[in-house]
Amino acid sequence: MEKPEGRLDSIDALRGFDMLFIMGLSPVIEQLCVALGFGRGCWLAQQMHHPAWIGLTQHDTIFPLFIFIAGLSFPFSMSKQLERGRTKSQIAWRSLRRLASLVLLGMVCERYFMGESLRFGSVLARIGISWACASWMFLSFRAKTRAAIAAGILLGYWAINVFVPASGFTSADVFTPKGNISCWLDWTLLRPLGRISPGTPELPFDNQGLLSTLPAIVTAMLGMFTGEFVRWAKDRVSAARQTAVLFAAAAALVAVGCFIAFGCGRWSFPISKPLWSPSFTLIVGGYSVALFALFHWLIDLKGWWRNTLLFRVVGLNAITIYVAQPLFGLGKTSKMLFGRFAGLFPDRLSGLAMALCYLAMCWAMLWFLHKRKIYLKV
Repeated sequence: MEKPEGRLDSIDALRGFDMLFIMGLSPVIEQLCVALGFGRGCWLAQQMHHPAWIGLTQHDTIFPLFIFIAGLSFPFSMSKQLERGRTKSQIAWRSLRRLASLVLLGMVCERYFMGESLRFGSVLARIGISWACASWMFLSFRAKTRAAIAAGILLGYWAINVFVPASGFTSADVFTPKGNISCWLDWTLLRPLGRISPGTPELPFDNQGLLSTLPAIVTAMLGMFTGEFVRWAKDRVSAARQTAVLFAAAAALVAVGCFIAFGCGRWSFPISKPLWSPSFTLIVGGYSVALFALFHWLIDLKGWWRNTLLFRVVGLNAITIYVAQPLFGLGKTSKMLFGRFAGLFPDRLSGLAMALCYLAMCWAMLWFLHKRKIYLKV
């Protein structure tokens, strides 16, 4: 069996690896820690949860990595569309339609149309907005101009958050949930329109708020820069050099992100996923570039694509599993099908058995769709 031409399999595999954690791998790892006697408080189990405000765990990387991958695939997608005779204007309109679809789908799948639970922001909306804005810039500007725009977005977002406290607070409070200007805007402008998340007096911010969408656009742009380099380097640079350049770029992004987080004195901007801080954007961006470099080297450059079915089955239907879990109540279905089986195990192992059954059920559903070439595309 030969590898199909014209597709970068590492992108599908990396997307699948990322979505596995959303699909149920995180609970499996947490329950494994419990089964081994380490408990939910151990370091590895804590990596499967978000910090409340400041900090960085593995779980924080899932969402930005997905946005990065969405950006990463665009240079390849755009090239194919241009080859098929589409103009850049037509591609831009398709991006707008995709944006609208993701915003509406995000509201539907998380049931935001239901009375007081109405919420305009969502994970899918942020993916759509950040990807669409980045794609329009990709269609309109050269790489150097886009790099300047990305730097300008991060610099401007840093300045607003560092130097402009929320109403009634001082500069000493700019990185507290109540004193931060981004959180204050979400609380002031979004909360009257509906629910914000988590939307409590203790933590008054929205995970997919207004200002914090700006650096998320940069996350998508970093993916597009990476895809653009890989397309350019394909027939010009050796596999080893490509990989070295990507790892060097990843290290540079992490270094700059750490400097912003820890090296600017009182002007440092801590690592915070809720704020999508510039330090968070660059550090997780570097992590995303490095992880893609590893997948690209192993799968596309070294030809290990045959061994990636576990990931590709999920990656090719990532939106499907994200939407299906809340809409079709897959958790309840899993408990109904496997609850008695999991109950046969000792208490310390029953949670792990249930988590494994749920993960296997979701993967089997996606494998069934994959074998029949059924994919949900937005």
